[in-house]
Amino acid sequence: SGVRYFVDALRAAGHLYLFGGGHVSLEVATLAMRLQFRVTVFDDRAEFANRGRFAECETQVINYDHIPDITIDDDSYILIITRGHAHDRTVLEWALKTNPYYLGMIGSKRKRDAIYAGLIEEGYDKARIAAVKCPVGLAIGAETPAEIAVSIMAEIIEEKSKKALR
Repeated sequence: SGVRYFVDALRAAGHLYLFGGGHVSLEVATLAMRLQFRVTVFDDRAEFANRGRFAECETQVINYDHIPDITIDDDSYILIITRGHAHDRTVLEWALKTNPYYLGMIGSKRKRDAIYAGLIEEGYDKARIAAVKCPVGLAIGAETPAEIAVSIMAEIIEEKSKKALR
């Protein structure tokens, strides 16, 4: 009939599992929701993991030593930003036993190196650990929680784009 169509396939953004409900996490969740990610926020404090604070997100108060069963798959993005980094290693140990598309942890290179060395010493796979994005986010000189969220979500968008090209 002479009609031509252009089809541009769009994928759902994925499911972002955010461990930690602090200031940076609040900014990350807000931006991730705008980018069409499904977001679940975990924290061990009810005042930081609730629908009042994260209105459009799923929230769950957890004990970091007993992370609940979560279905992690190729559309999963795990981001570790616990308060004061107190539970980052615990969550990372759990996350290394799953297969998310993206795994990132906030922190300095010094903190990363110390955590990674301990995990390797305990027998965790060196290549698997090296694949963790840490420090998380693109190096854009971010300082405020909102700027840090932009750098993190920019990195996640970049990784998601690579996935679409596969």
